[in-house]
Amino acid sequence: MSVCIVIGISLVLALLVIRAMRLPVKVYLPPVLFGNTGNMGLPLVLFAFGEVGFAVAILFMVSTTVLHYTVGIYILSYDESPFEVFRLPLVYSAVAGVLLSVSGWEMPVAVFRSLDLLGEASIPTMIFALGYKLSEVAIKDVGKSFLFGGMRIFLGLLFGVLSVWLLNLGGVEASVVILLSAMPPAVFNFVLAEKYNQDSETVASIILAGTLISIVSTPLIIAFLLN
Repeated sequence: MSVCIVIGISLVLALLVIRAMRLPVKVYLPPVLFGNTGNMGLPLVLFAFGEVGFAVAILFMVSTTVLHYTVGIYILSYDESPFEVFRLPLVYSAVAGVLLSVSGWEMPVAVFRSLDLLGEASIPTMIFALGYKLSEVAIKDVGKSFLFGGMRIFLGLLFGVLSVWLLNLGGVEASVVILLSAMPPAVFNFVLAEKYNQDSETVASIILAGTLISIVSTPLIIAFLLN
């Protein structure tokens, strides 16, 4: 629910700004909506809030990913292929994972341990992938890049706090929601912009600008939440 609140309200406000500036929605809207809750958010949560927070972060990240692969894909392809989202296997696998978790079904120990090891190994791998991708990016149109990269963090933080208040969350859950809501734009926005031919250089520039802002904002947010 927190993810829907953050992304839903951000969508309305970001769309108003983009329309007012007469900018292409497909290029500028996704980086404002979808934050880097995976390869940046998960390690930060694990570092700051341990295994308890990490479990909450996984649910937040999966929810964000499902919206990215549904709402995000629809934004990029609604006028060309409105049913594009139904061709993506990640949506089905994410939903299946959530259903299995809710049902309480337990995997065989051998299978669980193998997947658990792969999952833990994926965290440092994702960090390296993030650094490698950002090393290839240069900032284009500095003003707009920092504006929309900053909007991702500021709107996420603002509506993350709002969602915590509305849903009456507390403790580690509230801290994880606020932190992950304030992540910079996800690197996967660049991948999708490339796939759907939507000025990926501008998208990459927004991602880099947002990530640079997060070098300052993220430690401050974590320090505040831990205190």
